[in-house]
Amino acid sequence: MSFFAPRVLRHLLLAGSAALCLTGGAAAQSTDQQQPQAGSGLILPGAVISPQQSGSPAAGTIGGGPAAGTIGQSSAPAPSAGTVGGAAQGAPAARPAAATTSPPKPAKPGVPKSEWQVGPQVFSDGSFKMCGASVEFDNNLHLIFLRNPAKRVQMVLGIPGAQMPTGQRAALKVSIDGKINRELGAVVSQPNALAIGLGDDAELLKGLTTGNVLTIEVPGDTASFQLKGTTKAMNDLTTCVDQGVAGTLKLPEPTEPVIAPTLAKLLVDAGLSNARAIPIDKIPPQQRPGDYAWQIGDKVLGAVRSFPMGEAAGDFNKVADTYMEQLKKSCEGTYTPALGAAEKLPAYQLRSGTVSCDSQGNKIHVALVMQLIELPKQPGQEQAIRVLNVFSHEATDAEKAQADAAAAGIVKVLKEKGKEPLPAPGAPTPAAKAN
Repeated sequence: MSFFAPRVLRHLLLAGSAALCLTGGAAAQSTDQQQPQAGSGLILPGAVISPQQSGSPAAGTIGGGPAAGTIGQSSAPAPSAGTVGGAAQGAPAARPAAATTSPPKPAKPGVPKSEWQVGPQVFSDGSFKMCGASVEFDNNLHLIFLRNPAKRVQMVLGIPGAQMPTGQRAALKVSIDGKINRELGAVVSQPNALAIGLGDDAELLKGLTTGNVLTIEVPGDTASFQLKGTTKAMNDLTTCVDQGVAGTLKLPEPTEPVIAPTLAKLLVDAGLSNARAIPIDKIPPQQRPGDYAWQIGDKVLGAVRSFPMGEAAGDFNKVADTYMEQLKKSCEGTYTPALGAAEKLPAYQLRSGTVSCDSQGNKIHVALVMQLIELPKQPGQEQAIRVLNVFSHEATDAEKAQADAAAAGIVKVLKEKGKEPLPAPGAPTPAAKAN
């Protein structure tokens, strides 16, 4: 771990954040000032569950833990037409679309099934991170309010069972009693969660504690909630953060870094069972090596990052070439890319290669595997689903063989998994058909 800490800002993999330009057109992006942006201080939750139950510990090595997204054959979950993942009745649609003139009327406002639960969350090193207030409603949806030490507040709409592409953005409307109305931006922070930044909108925040009904509208769908108990919940949330900052709050035990089970299995199948998950939760989003990161031996850093892709990004060859150009900007020296031809499989396309950067004699080697998943547009969807997964293993020049071997193992597994086409959005899986 110590090998990576002082060098994290110099990683070529940081170009993953610069490569976000690849995602143009992936989802509706509001020009509103409160549109969530990477690195803007968003408080993304670790899990859409009660704050006191946040996260499940891993056993130190990769494997186990709750799924916070899926990478591999199932890494492009598709929302069903009409609702988010077709999961919870009353959930707003995840698909971006043009604004409708007559949004559907929500069903009867959801009623809290219990008292609001308020509690702290910690970083993986045990230090105070933020506080959350959550409750489940009788429409099977969850609302979570998160507040960090900088007093930023974020609202999260939890849709249990949903399968939305993480990173997708959408514009939505929030209303309180029809008197306070806002157009806000949302981002899919997890497959079952929409994170909505509230900024420092004092009127909106006050309305959440004094109003009666909160309505959340996404083009094509609407959900509403009774604001019962929110006055106490928000007051307790503020107190929780104040005590956390002051060091007088009893904190839960920290959890080990986790990796999505499907990704963990992929790594194990690729021969990387000795990989160790690396905590990235305290690293600013724009500086993280990926959505997940792991260490192999002492000097090889592995990571994977997913990008929702718009049609404007072009075909796979153009996407890959653009990504390599973005990587070049991170190399302050001699940059040498070597990218193989794309291989089309029934489920997706693959392309692999390497990058080297020689900066004043300090040689960095990165082995890359790119996986482009494309699912055709289905009825009710505004566009086809396209997701680019980039697996990378970075090492010094002396350990490049180990990085190349790790990438080769991932390619082998993905080729095997890609032999069968992915199911169309909303289509039953073989297991479901058998039942």
